[in-house]
Parts: sequence; structure tokens; C-alpha cells
Amino acid sequence: MNFSDSNALDADSVSYDAAPVAEIEVDGLEYRVDVGLGSAVAISQREVGASRWVPVAQARWDGVRLRAKTLGHPIVASLERALAQAAANREGSWA
Repeated sequence: MNFSDSNALDADSVSYDAAPVAEIEVDGLEYRVDVGLGSAVAISQREVGASRWVPVAQARWDGVRLRAKTLGHPIVASLERALAQAAANREGSWA
């Protein structure tokens, strides 16, 4: 994933062929988080059952907090929990 412009995020910036870092469903929408460069992540959404993901935000994940200015707090909080769970699962698989 290439984040040359911190404000630009489009479908070509994200590889949907790889498994997401985290994925959740909230109010009929699915959200997925994909890796970026450093602490940057890409967040995409689609309607449940749809096949096409749409990038909606570039965010920062520091291992505890997710910062995504364009998403509402309930979505960000849900994604934070999903990322924390994914990190815990990954750490457990290395033990």
C-alpha cells in the first residue's frame, strides 16, 4: 500500500487480495482495516453482502488508539477493539 499523499486514499492504494488485519460489522456496514506503512492503516467499508470495498479513511494505529478523523467515534471504538483482539491473537500464536 502506498501512502504518498497523506490525504489521498483510493481503491488502488489498498490490496483487497490479502487478509485484513481486522474486520467488523456495524449497522449493516462492514469495515476492514488493512496494513499500511509504519503506523498507517487503511479503513474500507461496504454494505453487508456487497462485493466491492470502498476506502473511507486513512488512520493511525499506535497499538492502543486508532485515530481516524473522518469516522465517527462508535466506529473508531469498535475498530480499536477489533485491532486489539487481532494483536492479542497474533501474540498468542507466537507463544
